[in-house]
Amino acid sequence: MKKTDRFLAGIRLELKRSENANDNGYIDLAKSETVPAQEELLSPVTPSEGLSGFQEIMMEEIARCHLDKIKIGINEMLKHLLSQINRENEETMAELYMYRLRMIFSRCLMPDFPFPEEVWNYICDCLRTVGSFLAQDGFYEACREIIDATAGMGRIAALQGLPTGNTQSTLRTLENKALENGEKQLASVAKNARFNLET
Repeated sequence: MKKTDRFLAGIRLELKRSENANDNGYIDLAKSETVPAQEELLSPVTPSEGLSGFQEIMMEEIARCHLDKIKIGINEMLKHLLSQINRENEETMAELYMYRLRMIFSRCLMPDFPFPEEVWNYICDCLRTVGSFLAQDGFYEACREIIDATAGMGRIAALQGLPTGNTQSTLRTLENKALENGEKQLASVAKNARFNLET
């Protein structure tokens, strides 16, 4: 139990650090729309870490095939998303967290990892809950990001021979939750994702 306690404390610390990861003036050429001045290019500002520390811990646990810790890490990351999301950061937060989740999922599909189906089913279960909470609270852009991530990972899962029943169930639940909240366009996105999953 001690090892799990230390692991949980470590990932919670990294998630807490990510809260301060805002735009600090670091020049990222992949996102630059204008040519930066020479002094900006040579600025000593370091990039914000975002969720990279959390990601490193998770990749180590995946390499060790620690299924329970992987599930705990995914759960903690998504709980952190729910605790930090607000109207101003909704889209950015959802994109960042789904990007990291897709990286975890992709790593779990590598041949050296023996539990891809378990991880995928757990991700679907978590995204069903998180997406439902986000839709219920009116975070429709974030919910759409959840739907898109679920559908994208679901297509990859299907190509890898993983069952798609849980993926379909997650998308159907999010479709129904959107309809309950009068968000027909969001419901349509989920419905289309479900139908396109098998093609």
